[in-house]
Amino acid sequence: MKTKTDIDVFDSEELLALAQLSFERKDLEGALLKLKGIIERADPPLGAVGLAARVYAQLRLFDKAERLFERYLQANPKALLEQFELGMTRFDAGKLSEALHAWDVLLKEQPIYPPAMFYKALLLARTGKPAEAKKILEQLLKTVPVDNLYFGRGKELLQSIESGANPEQASAKKVDGRIVPPDPYRTEH
Repeated sequence: MKTKTDIDVFDSEELLALAQLSFERKDLEGALLKLKGIIERADPPLGAVGLAARVYAQLRLFDKAERLFERYLQANPKALLEQFELGMTRFDAGKLSEALHAWDVLLKEQPIYPPAMFYKALLLARTGKPAEAKKILEQLLKTVPVDNLYFGRGKELLQSIESGANPEQASAKKVDGRIVPPDPYRTEH
C-alpha cells in the first residue's frame, strides 16, 4: 500500500501557490521541490511549467530551463514573457543564434518589446554587428518612456557602441571594485 508523501497531500493548485511563494522568497530549493511534484503529474498547470523553467534558469540549469520554456510555448505560443525568457536562457547558455531566433519570433509578434530589443542589440553588439545593434537601440530609445528600465540600459549600450567600448560593460555597476552586470531576468515592459 502506497503512503502519501508531504507533497502528495497538496493538489496542483495548492502546490503551485506554495511554489510561487517560495520563489518570491528566493527559496529556489523549496520552489523546485514543489514544482517537480506538479510537473511530473499528468496535465500539470501551465503556470507550473513556466515557473519551473524560471527556477532552472536561476539555478543556471539552462538545458532543463530551455526544455520547459519550449514545453510552455508549445501550449501557449503567443506568450511573450516566456518567449523572451527562452531567448535569455539560450543567451546565457551561449546558444547565440538560437537566442536571436527566439527574440526574432517575439519581435515579429510584438515589435516593441523592450527587453527583447535590448538583449538582441546586446547580442548583435557582442557578435560584431554594431550597426544593426545601433539601429535597434535607436528604435528602442524612440519608443519607450525615459523612466523604463530599458531606456537607460539601451542608452548606455548605444553610447558604449558609439565610443567603441566593450558592450559587456554597458549597464554594469561597480560593486566592491567588481563590475557586476544587471540582472537579465528582471524585465520591465
